[in-house]
Amino acid sequence: MPKPREKRVFDGMDYILEEALKPQYGLVKAWKGDKMGNLIFKRSANNFNSLVAMASEITIAEVEELVEPGELDPDMIHTPGIFINRILQGPGYKKPIEKVTVDKGQGFVIPGKGDAVIKRERIIRRAAKELKDGMYVNLGIGMPTLAGNFLDPGVHIVLQSENGLLGMGPYPMEGDEHPDLINAGKETVTLIPGSSTFNSADSFGMIRAGKVDLTILGGL
Repeated sequence: MPKPREKRVFDGMDYILEEALKPQYGLVKAWKGDKMGNLIFKRSANNFNSLVAMASEITIAEVEELVEPGELDPDMIHTPGIFINRILQGPGYKKPIEKVTVDKGQGFVIPGKGDAVIKRERIIRRAAKELKDGMYVNLGIGMPTLAGNFLDPGVHIVLQSENGLLGMGPYPMEGDEHPDLINAGKETVTLIPGSSTFNSADSFGMIRAGKVDLTILGGL
């Protein structure tokens, strides 16, 4: 039997405490790095990489570009070199995209056939009624991602993705997809003016702090 976990009450809610795991090795991939170990991640590729780098006893970083100390802008560094034990430049990169989702100029497509499409559209349209102007919204994988296509006139929202995007835009035009710009569902997306990228801990911190106004999740 596992060791019983301690229960605590915070702000009137019950929580089960779990001890943190301490990995011996952390393997991270970054866009740029210098020989002192300072790292910069590109777009949504930060996700959990910077967190893994800080949590591991020995962190090994692989970078696409390795430069000399002083060549990186200190204000642009996501992970300071103190957390990195070894750094290397990869010999070459082919960055496949798991789910290439693009705008082919035909508008969005609701998956399914026949009555299933009609029912799904009805569900999505109803869910979209909950989206109010100025909201920060997190849309789950599947049908929820389509809710933004059914906004009432005059409603403008800011989409958040838990892998580290705020101000997520629509699918890119065909040919403009980028492997370092994906949402939590591993789909290629774009960024709108005023957007920002960050690590996954900051993303979930927004949710825990109640800064995200509404979340729509999908289920079977």
